[in-house]
Amino acid sequence: MATSKAWWLVAVGVGLFGCNDIRGMDAADPARGPGQLVGNGAPVSDGAFRGGGDLLPAPAPVTPPAEGTTIDCGADCTAYCSGLPLQNPVNVGVCEALWGVGLQVQPVNPLEACRRVFADFLGRYPTPGEVSTVCALPTWGDTVRTLQSMDEYALVNQRRWADKLLYNNRAVNFERAFDMDDLVGKAYRGLISWDQFAAVTSAHPVLVRRYDTADDRAAFMFKTFLGRPPYNNERSDMARLYRLWNNGYWEHPHVGVVPDAFIEYACLDPATTGECTSIVWGHNVLTLEPDPKRAVKSGDQEGMLWAGKLLPHEWEQLQLPGRIIASQPAFWEYAVDEAIEQFLGYPLSIESPRVRHELVRYLLEYNGDIRALHYAIATSFVYLQSSRGDNGSSRRWTYGPMKQIAVEGWIDSIHHTTAYPITACDHRLPHPEDYVGQDAEEQGVSPWGFALINNTRWRINEEREVEFDYRNLARSLGGCPSNEVGGRFTTVSVLNTAVQEAFVASVCGIGEERGVDLAPLLPPGMSGDQFLDDATAEGIVAHQLATFLGRSPTEEELEEARFAATSCSPAPCDAGTFARPVCFATLSSSEMLFY
Repeated sequence: MATSKAWWLVAVGVGLFGCNDIRGMDAADPARGPGQLVGNGAPVSDGAFRGGGDLLPAPAPVTPPAEGTTIDCGADCTAYCSGLPLQNPVNVGVCEALWGVGLQVQPVNPLEACRRVFADFLGRYPTPGEVSTVCALPTWGDTVRTLQSMDEYALVNQRRWADKLLYNNRAVNFERAFDMDDLVGKAYRGLISWDQFAAVTSAHPVLVRRYDTADDRAAFMFKTFLGRPPYNNERSDMARLYRLWNNGYWEHPHVGVVPDAFIEYACLDPATTGECTSIVWGHNVLTLEPDPKRAVKSGDQEGMLWAGKLLPHEWEQLQLPGRIIASQPAFWEYAVDEAIEQFLGYPLSIESPRVRHELVRYLLEYNGDIRALHYAIATSFVYLQSSRGDNGSSRRWTYGPMKQIAVEGWIDSIHHTTAYPITACDHRLPHPEDYVGQDAEEQGVSPWGFALINNTRWRINEEREVEFDYRNLARSLGGCPSNEVGGRFTTVSVLNTAVQEAFVASVCGIGEERGVDLAPLLPPGMSGDQFLDDATAEGIVAHQLATFLGRSPTEEELEEARFAATSCSPAPCDAGTFARPVCFATLSSSEMLFY
């Protein structure tokens, strides 16, 4: 057998050069599916979204409604709001439930806003350098547009859709998951409209192969794009448009048998056409003409058509369920409601329906570019409020959102700020061990499988095994799901706390843990052996709070730092000894979990 190093080089070589004779079998770009056929031209909008520069209105000079009472915007309120020069659709929509009735918001501190928008748009907290650059651009709209142009913005939303679609390479051909992931990326880069995204998703092998029955596929589309389960007649009617799909297995040239979707030619006889016909939303028939040359010749799927051989016009025909869903007014309304819940954490459009109305108009104004919707919410004064303090109102839209960061965001934030060595998790391929390692070799997986994993976010060590340090930590906390049956979970418990604290201890170097270098834990120019006095302690606390939490210390925190410096034991203490427990206290705080 070749040595480990030689095997590595051979595997990479095969991935780069050995498969060029098989069309579509590039280990560095394995995506294959209907997503390849769309979003290959210009963006659907110019990205110059309006409404990012509104000036904060003053409340109307009226007595605010009492707590617990219904808000009624009368003629004076309507006139007041109509006279405000507002461009942001959220600001326009919420005025009649906010400034127009005398209520006011809690303007957010710039550092708090920076931390929030990074967590929401990039899935992690900002570094000090990003606070002083990205969040210091001339306008807040510039900041949001800059974040939307980053790959991490697309990645965060790709991970969200991986959770919805439950990517699992033991249930779906991994090539389809890569293609669906690319499709999501195109949507959040503005290359396809939201209705086109729904159409392609409706007939994507990731969806149809993940569910067993036509009824289940129809129910998924309703729940995912309309926000509700279908009525019985709707489910059975749309299920007829999923009549052609069949679940099976395909022999991949390099990694063996993989699960995939097939087309079963059906409803070709006039007597059976009704089984493939929807009538609730008009008369819609969905059948495909048989092509014996492309059909499977033997096996369980004999006579069927493998999804990998579908032609562009056939893919378009099969996307009829998604086009029907996207033609419903509730389709755009739910897109708005879901984004509001994502960024604000509560259903503002229920309390202020005009917000939904204005955002739907805004989204359509930009040709269904989902980025416009995110931009409008993130630049609104409802979003740009502090979650701290008390303005005397319990109405949810009068103070800022407070949410729990995703597991991956918590880990990635610590990695970015401390340079702690940890690998990564790739949501497209939850089980990379199926293609790399001793078990994969024994199953006859070719070196192409090694090249496939080597081109993902997973990391392979010198023993030719995938490193799972990140995955093991994230899964114990609810992230990086395997998607066998369910997906991620979000919870705070004693077990979570113990796991989190053990990880933070290893980062900060508490007890027997070595921890990261002192450099990121100390202010620039400070050495670890510097004598610990009040000024040194204050500087360390201020540096770490700015680095990890994006804020300055309170006077109470500075007082505690001074007390810790004078009571440090065994004395004399130095900066390095003090910095590590401060690191532990900061990174294990609730402020690292909630933003």
